[in-house]
Amino acid sequence: MKIESHTLNDLHAYRYFDDEKEQQYALVISHGLGGHGGIYGTFCEHHAAHGADIWSYDAPGHGLSNRARARGTFTMDEWAQATRDFAAHIKAKTGLPVFALGSSLGVAAAISAVNSPAISGVICMGSLAVPGSPTVKSMMGHWSSEPVKQVLTELGRGARLDLALFFDFDKDYGFLGAAEAKRQDPLNTWSYDLASWASFLNYVPPEPLIENVKPIFYTAGTEDPNIPEGFIEILVSEIGGPVTLKKFEGAGHQLMLFNTEEYSSAVHEFCLSNI
Repeated sequence: MKIESHTLNDLHAYRYFDDEKEQQYALVISHGLGGHGGIYGTFCEHHAAHGADIWSYDAPGHGLSNRARARGTFTMDEWAQATRDFAAHIKAKTGLPVFALGSSLGVAAAISAVNSPAISGVICMGSLAVPGSPTVKSMMGHWSSEPVKQVLTELGRGARLDLALFFDFDKDYGFLGAAEAKRQDPLNTWSYDLASWASFLNYVPPEPLIENVKPIFYTAGTEDPNIPEGFIEILVSEIGGPVTLKKFEGAGHQLMLFNTEEYSSAVHEFCLSNI
């Protein structure tokens, strides 16, 4: 197993691959809220043994990416573009089919990049973050109102979202002390500029998802505390193309971390069936 560190357009990525295996496809992983590409090492090392070339990148304004800017400052447009850029880079470098895998908030960046010619398909894990979805848009319309825009402009970086208060990481990870454990990792991010958060809520992909024709693998745990009953089915119905929905019985939010083998097998099967 080899683990490398790469930089593309001032964005950092961890690359995992087994050079004793024949590489069959590549994954571009987009992490979730406040995270970085290195948090999925357990999954990446396990999954690379299938013959997958895995690139798990730090989103703009996260981890080791864009170190000259304040952490927690980004736009969803550049986050989605990061997925496209890494996919194109990997495709040119390896010639392999490339799949984008989004975790939680990272689903927004992964599925929004499905229009990239370098991407063969998208895997979505545990998320309602689907930009352009009519359902999501109907719930978030106030974020694009003129009064909100004015407040964000006037307050600038002084208007911030405290991620530890906004999101219950203990509940998310399924055990008491998860948030404190995450605080031991200096590469995690604990606040976002509110304007950055608004850029996610207001983002519209360049290609309407209902017009998508590429394979989508939408996954979630049946015990994910962040997903209301029946909501994923609604979102899936608003995405075009062949969409497969798979729920992991008894599983929570972090499938890659806590259901590693089962999730890896499902992802591998999806990728192989679409190359």
